[in-house]
Amino acid sequence: MVEISESGETEPPTGWPRYEAGQVRVMLFGTYHMDSPGLDEVNVDADDVLAPERQEGLRDLTGRLGRWNPERVAVERPYDRTEDLNDLFDAYQSSEYAYDQEVEIDPLHPRRNEPTTECRSEVVQVGFRLADQLGHDRVYPVDAPASLGNDGLTALEERDFEPETKASFSLRDPETIERELNERLRESTLVEYHRYLNGEEHLAINQRGMFGTYLRYGEGENFGGPRALSTWYDRNIRIAHNLWRAVEAGDERVLLIIGSGHVRVLRHLLDEAPMFCPTSPLPYL
Repeated sequence: MVEISESGETEPPTGWPRYEAGQVRVMLFGTYHMDSPGLDEVNVDADDVLAPERQEGLRDLTGRLGRWNPERVAVERPYDRTEDLNDLFDAYQSSEYAYDQEVEIDPLHPRRNEPTTECRSEVVQVGFRLADQLGHDRVYPVDAPASLGNDGLTALEERDFEPETKASFSLRDPETIERELNERLRESTLVEYHRYLNGEEHLAINQRGMFGTYLRYGEGENFGGPRALSTWYDRNIRIAHNLWRAVEAGDERVLLIIGSGHVRVLRHLLDEAPMFCPTSPLPYL
């Protein structure tokens, strides 16, 4: 773990930009989907975060993140569900619901349909818990969900299109990545697991796989693969825009809790935006 000075400052880990005076720091806390919705290409088989040992680990995790003292906590839920999200946050903050309690909650994500999973989500278990711990009165959903699929991509897939091999490179098999992540989660504390998820080795996997696959996936006037990549970037640009909507004049620190696959692209986008400075959580893990 990187040493942090009494002022809370530290040299950014390799790959992260230096802070410039006046910027809003955005800590990009990459995580996994703790409620196992199965919506990604690589899906972690999450264990029960309501179990006592995982609850203890979550208290440790949020205690560490809380040392950074963000003014706002943003989460990966649709930006147009702000009121619904905060009604639920109020129920946790007022102790109507407990963080270790099984609760029937209507899902706040358009692609999820199981009411009982939301109480296990990283939005509740990390986002709500952290905002509650810091005495915040709101949390901020910033996602703009989108499907990467398109007609061109479907047409290529239906005829088993294989892009031409012009260069030698390797891509990790999604099933192997998934198996390794599941094994690591079973053997790790939540702090240890998130230290790995936010390290450069893991952060590179998603972008490398997406570009290695989709950039080559097209022919003639069919740009199905590149269109999928543009949709991915469009979603993350909207997330960055929604972060801008969330901050107020004078804010210095925002913590975004988001799937780790988003971290590298958001780091690039926020580094390009002069008002933001993307920040790694590693010094606090």
